Amino acid sequence: MVVSITFYLVRHGEAENNVRFILNSTPEIKTYPLTERGREQAAAVAAFLAKADADVIFSSPIERTKETAGIIAEATGLPIEFDERLREIGMGVFNGKTQAELLAKYTDPQMRISPDPEDGLESFIDIRGRLQKFLDDVKENYAGEKVIIVSHGDTLEQLHGILTEEAPGRSATGWYPKKGSCTEVVWRV
Repeated sequence: MVVSITFYLVRHGEAENNVRFILNSTPEIKTYPLTERGREQAAAVAAFLAKADADVIFSSPIERTKETAGIIAEATGLPIEFDERLREIGMGVFNGKTQAELLAKYTDPQMRISPDPEDGLESFIDIRGRLQKFLDDVKENYAGEKVIIVSHGDTLEQLHGILTEEAPGRSATGWYPKKGSCTEVVWRV
Protein backbone atom coordinates (compact mmCIF):
# COMPACT_ATOMS: atom_id res chain seq x y z
CA MET A 1 0.00 0.00 0.00
CA VAL A 2 1.35 3.39 -1.03
CA VAL A 3 1.05 6.11 1.59
CA SER A 4 2.09 9.70 1.18
CA ILE A 5 3.56 12.31 3.49
CA THR A 6 3.15 15.97 2.59
CA PHE A 7 6.22 17.97 3.48
CA TYR A 8 6.40 21.74 3.76
CA LEU A 9 10.08 22.55 3.32
CA VAL A 10 10.68 25.94 4.95
CA ARG A 11 13.98 27.75 4.72
CA HIS A 12 14.51 30.07 7.67
CA GLY A 13 13.94 33.77 7.16
CA GLU A 14 16.78 36.14 6.40
CA ALA A 15 19.22 36.25 9.32
CA GLU A 16 22.01 38.60 10.28
CA ASN A 17 24.66 36.17 9.04
CA ASN A 18 22.95 36.07 5.61
CA VAL A 19 23.16 39.83 5.09
CA ARG A 20 26.80 39.75 6.23
CA PHE A 21 27.57 36.65 4.06
CA ILE A 22 28.94 34.76 7.08
CA LEU A 23 28.76 30.97 7.18
CA ASN A 24 27.26 29.72 10.42
CA SER A 25 26.84 26.05 11.25
CA THR A 26 27.19 23.72 14.20
CA PRO A 27 28.79 24.48 16.54
CA GLU A 28 27.47 28.02 16.43
CA ILE A 29 30.46 30.22 17.07
CA LYS A 30 28.03 33.12 17.28
CA THR A 31 24.25 33.12 17.11
CA TYR A 32 22.58 35.20 14.44
CA PRO A 33 18.91 36.11 14.86
CA LEU A 34 16.51 36.91 12.05
CA THR A 35 16.54 40.40 10.59
CA GLU A 36 13.32 42.41 10.52
CA ARG A 37 12.87 41.25 6.92
CA GLY A 38 13.46 37.65 8.06
CA ARG A 39 10.76 37.95 10.72
CA GLU A 40 8.37 39.29 8.07
CA GLN A 41 9.25 36.37 5.76
CA ALA A 42 8.64 33.90 8.58
CA ALA A 43 5.32 35.55 9.43
CA ALA A 44 4.17 35.27 5.80
CA VAL A 45 5.07 31.57 5.69
CA ALA A 46 3.40 31.07 9.07
CA ALA A 47 0.16 32.64 7.78
CA PHE A 48 0.20 30.22 4.84
CA LEU A 49 0.98 27.21 7.03
CA ALA A 50 -1.75 28.13 9.53
CA LYS A 51 -4.20 27.06 6.80
CA ALA A 52 -2.30 23.89 5.81
CA ASP A 53 -3.63 21.74 8.66
CA ALA A 54 -0.17 20.30 9.33
CA ASP A 55 0.49 17.76 12.07
CA VAL A 56 3.99 18.54 13.31
CA ILE A 57 6.91 20.97 13.00
CA PHE A 58 10.49 19.72 12.89
CA SER A 59 13.29 22.26 13.06
CA SER A 60 17.03 22.54 13.01
CA PRO A 61 18.29 23.67 16.44
CA ILE A 62 20.29 26.62 15.04
CA GLU A 63 19.10 30.08 16.15
CA ARG A 64 17.70 31.35 12.84
CA THR A 65 15.65 28.20 12.29
CA LYS A 66 14.49 28.08 15.91
CA GLU A 67 13.21 31.65 15.57
CA THR A 68 11.48 30.90 12.26
CA ALA A 69 9.91 27.71 13.66
CA GLY A 70 8.72 29.65 16.71
CA ILE A 71 6.83 32.11 14.52
CA ILE A 72 5.26 29.20 12.62
CA ALA A 73 4.38 27.39 15.85
CA GLU A 74 2.64 30.47 17.18
CA ALA A 75 0.49 30.71 14.03
CA THR A 76 -0.28 26.99 13.74
CA GLY A 77 -0.53 26.02 17.41
CA LEU A 78 1.82 23.09 16.74
CA PRO A 79 4.70 22.11 19.01
CA ILE A 80 8.24 22.15 17.62
CA GLU A 81 10.49 19.10 17.63
CA PHE A 82 14.12 20.14 17.26
CA ASP A 83 16.18 17.58 15.39
CA GLU A 84 19.95 17.78 15.05
CA ARG A 85 19.77 15.94 11.71
CA LEU A 86 18.15 19.03 10.14
CA ARG A 87 21.06 21.31 11.09
CA GLU A 88 23.05 23.40 8.64
CA ILE A 89 25.73 21.64 6.64
CA GLY A 90 28.89 21.26 8.72
CA MET A 91 31.17 24.05 7.49
CA GLY A 92 34.38 22.76 9.07
CA VAL A 93 37.20 25.30 8.70
CA PHE A 94 34.80 27.67 6.92
CA ASN A 95 32.45 28.00 9.92
CA GLY A 96 32.38 31.68 10.87
CA LYS A 97 34.09 32.71 7.63
CA THR A 98 32.57 34.36 4.58
CA GLN A 99 30.76 32.69 1.72
CA ALA A 100 33.43 34.10 -0.60
CA GLU A 101 36.10 32.10 1.24
CA LEU A 102 34.17 28.87 0.75
CA LEU A 103 33.38 29.63 -2.89
CA ALA A 104 37.01 30.48 -3.64
CA LYS A 105 37.90 26.84 -2.99
CA TYR A 106 34.64 25.12 -3.93
CA THR A 107 33.84 26.93 -7.17
CA ASP A 108 31.41 24.25 -8.35
CA PRO A 109 28.73 22.76 -6.07
CA GLN A 110 29.65 19.30 -7.41
CA MET A 111 32.98 19.62 -5.57
CA ARG A 112 31.07 19.41 -2.29
CA ILE A 113 29.99 15.83 -3.00
CA SER A 114 33.47 14.79 -1.91
CA PRO A 115 35.24 17.80 -0.30
CA ASP A 116 38.85 17.98 0.85
CA PRO A 117 38.96 16.01 4.15
CA GLU A 118 41.33 18.58 5.66
CA ASP A 119 38.59 21.21 5.43
CA GLY A 120 36.19 19.26 7.65
CA LEU A 121 33.36 20.33 5.32
CA GLU A 122 30.39 17.96 5.50
CA SER A 123 29.81 16.34 2.12
CA PHE A 124 26.46 16.19 0.40
CA ILE A 125 26.67 12.40 0.76
CA ASP A 126 27.05 12.74 4.55
CA ILE A 127 24.14 15.18 4.71
CA ARG A 128 22.00 12.69 2.85
CA GLY A 129 22.97 9.97 5.32
CA ARG A 130 21.62 11.90 8.28
CA LEU A 131 18.58 13.09 6.33
CA GLN A 132 17.71 9.55 5.23
CA LYS A 133 17.70 8.46 8.89
CA PHE A 134 15.43 11.41 9.69
CA LEU A 135 13.07 10.45 6.85
CA ASP A 136 13.00 6.83 8.00
CA ASP A 137 11.80 8.03 11.42
CA VAL A 138 9.23 10.38 9.87
CA LYS A 139 7.95 7.57 7.62
CA GLU A 140 7.51 5.30 10.61
CA ASN A 141 5.69 7.89 12.75
CA TYR A 142 3.92 10.30 10.37
CA ALA A 143 2.76 8.29 7.33
CA GLY A 144 -0.26 9.96 5.76
CA GLU A 145 0.33 13.23 7.62
CA LYS A 146 1.58 16.73 6.90
CA VAL A 147 5.03 17.65 8.18
CA ILE A 148 6.62 21.10 8.36
CA ILE A 149 10.42 21.11 8.22
CA VAL A 150 12.32 24.31 9.06
CA SER A 151 15.93 24.09 7.99
CA HIS A 152 18.72 25.56 5.85
CA GLY A 153 19.40 25.98 2.14
CA ASP A 154 21.91 23.19 1.52
CA THR A 155 20.13 20.80 3.88
CA LEU A 156 16.74 21.41 2.28
CA GLU A 157 18.28 21.18 -1.19
CA GLN A 158 19.52 17.65 -0.45
CA LEU A 159 16.33 16.67 1.40
CA HIS A 160 14.31 17.81 -1.62
CA GLY A 161 16.65 15.70 -3.78
CA ILE A 162 15.95 12.59 -1.70
CA LEU A 163 12.19 13.20 -1.81
CA THR A 164 12.21 13.73 -5.59
CA GLU A 165 14.75 10.96 -6.25
CA GLU A 166 17.54 13.20 -7.54
CA ALA A 167 21.20 12.31 -7.12
CA PRO A 168 23.31 14.52 -4.79
CA GLY A 169 25.12 16.25 -7.65
CA ARG A 170 21.91 16.93 -9.55
CA SER A 171 20.33 18.31 -6.39
CA ALA A 172 23.32 20.59 -5.85
CA THR A 173 22.71 22.30 -9.18
CA GLY A 174 18.91 22.29 -9.28
CA TRP A 175 16.20 23.50 -6.92
CA TYR A 176 17.40 25.73 -4.08
CA PRO A 177 15.08 27.39 -1.53
CA LYS A 178 15.01 31.15 -1.09
CA LYS A 179 15.25 32.59 2.41
CA GLY A 180 11.83 32.59 4.05
CA SER A 181 10.29 30.29 1.42
CA CYS A 182 8.01 27.28 1.71
CA THR A 183 7.89 24.45 -0.83
CA GLU A 184 5.35 21.65 -0.70
CA VAL A 185 6.55 18.17 -1.67
CA VAL A 186 4.42 15.02 -1.53
CA TRP A 187 6.50 11.93 -0.81
CA ARG A 188 4.96 8.58 -1.68
CA VAL A 189 6.27 5.82 0.57
